[in-house]
Amino acid sequence: MLAGENRRARLVVVYAFRAQAAALMTAIQRAGASSYFVLLASDGWADSIDEFDGVEDVALGTLSLKSYARTIPQFNDFWRSLKFGEQASNPWFRQYWEYYFDCVLTEAPLINQSAFTKSCAKEDSLTLSNHPDVMENSMINDAVYAFAYGLHYLIEERCSSVELADINSCIKASSLLDYLRKVSFLGFNGPIEFDENGDIRGKYSISILQRDPFKKFHFLTFGVWDVSTRKWDMRHNNTLQWPGDNTSVTLPPTSTCSDGCTTMQRRIEIRKNCCWECIQCQEYEVVAADGNCTPCPMFTWPNDTKCLPIEGMYLRWSSVTAVFLILLSSVGLIASLLVSVFFIRNKDTKLIKACSRELSAIMMIGIMFSYLSVFFFILPPTNVTCVLRLCGFNFSFTAIYAPLLTRTVRIYRIFTARKTTVRRPKYTCPKAQIVISASIIAVMLIIMCIFITIKPPVATKFQPVVTQSHVEIICQNAIGTFMSIVIFNILLIVAAAVFAFRTRMVPDNFNESKFIAAVAYMTIVLWLAFVPSLFLITHEEVRVLFVTGAMLISATCALVCLFVTKIYALYMCRQEQWNVRTTMADVGDG
Repeated sequence: MLAGENRRARLVVVYAFRAQAAALMTAIQRAGASSYFVLLASDGWADSIDEFDGVEDVALGTLSLKSYARTIPQFNDFWRSLKFGEQASNPWFRQYWEYYFDCVLTEAPLINQSAFTKSCAKEDSLTLSNHPDVMENSMINDAVYAFAYGLHYLIEERCSSVELADINSCIKASSLLDYLRKVSFLGFNGPIEFDENGDIRGKYSISILQRDPFKKFHFLTFGVWDVSTRKWDMRHNNTLQWPGDNTSVTLPPTSTCSDGCTTMQRRIEIRKNCCWECIQCQEYEVVAADGNCTPCPMFTWPNDTKCLPIEGMYLRWSSVTAVFLILLSSVGLIASLLVSVFFIRNKDTKLIKACSRELSAIMMIGIMFSYLSVFFFILPPTNVTCVLRLCGFNFSFTAIYAPLLTRTVRIYRIFTARKTTVRRPKYTCPKAQIVISASIIAVMLIIMCIFITIKPPVATKFQPVVTQSHVEIICQNAIGTFMSIVIFNILLIVAAAVFAFRTRMVPDNFNESKFIAAVAYMTIVLWLAFVPSLFLITHEEVRVLFVTGAMLISATCALVCLFVTKIYALYMCRQEQWNVRTTMADVGDG
């Protein structure tokens, strides 16, 4: 048992008589397990320590379970008042007298005379000092009353018309058993009743073998268990001694086949009902009522025995990424304002007039809006901020590339027409260019408004991997809305790149087309990387960083190539080096 599959068992139920129980304790002592087991005594040797000399260390902590019984004071008084001379004719009393006083009656002994060494003295008597209260008599009393009540109810219902002389023939054992099971009355030991199996619903007293300060062993009743009410009545609150490596062990040993599982483990029964293995649930699972591991619903995560909502993550103002984006967009906004002031102060110079002041103003609005829209992506995701993100992203690109395309087409038309005629092509004046650019922007706004009205973007929770405790709050856009506007802007960029390529052979003294081509080519490369990656990124913070990065790079590229170069030429080059002739200025002015 110490090495087998039951090696974790510490409690041993011993159904035996005293001699056999003592032999078992001797074997346990011989095996060196004196402080390992707790014995549970059957009623064959419960409360008896007469034969445990030399094995007390094994018996320490032995539990005794027996039917609860109270003493009947009247019976004990009657019993102690009995005298041998008065009960000489009672053979059971004479036998009890010989056994109790360890003596033999000189006349007609009832017990083997060789077992005793002295004769019974007639002056012997049962007193309180030499005869303790008899506890079991209350159980006998209740048993007699149970039969009496059973017989009473049986006779009352089935034998009421039978003559007293014939009453025995009316009583059947099977019928009496049915009535006994229905008996219910208040006995000396409490309420008396039986269950459907005929077992009494009574009380059980539990005792434990203890060692007193004088090294004496005795059973101590420390509690009563009531089967009917299922209540435990503690009768002894002092510290109890249990088997262990020393005599100061005050905690009962644990006797289990398996250790208890944690809240994140499920049981798998093996061999016996009390034996199991603990299997760890996955980190995203909880143990359900049926004992199985069950995944938590989306957007929740296990917390001991239940699933709790996961706090949604989004880009916060205090994060390093947000601070970095705010810094870049702020620098971009300040640079755009300074460039705008420069262009306004020098709007009448030939260099500024040659780059289409009106279209440049629209492009500058788009550039500044690109930097400003970065702040929309740092705000907490809500339905309102989601709409602002979508509008800011698309409007800023269209506001940059609609006038850029218009300017590129205008240059292409003017220099293509000069090969065949000296007349200016139609719709190349500033007002016409503004109307064309505004119309392109209006088309984009109409498309965007239609899709937003049909299915607006909403802030929603998103769990990229259901087996991870990472939940984000994102702006969910309808795929049709997003792709339609993205395709619209891609077409603008591609068209601007195509016309920039076709105007690459314009006279060297008009180098505007080269910068337009640089912006268009760089933007195409950026979008070739941007659009596919946007659908592959699963984390919102990375997606925000990618989108805002694309906006910042695109706006900065347009600002540097189309505006900062003019500042450099105006302040760092002499006027005769501008390469802007009157004809070219006329092209810019319309």
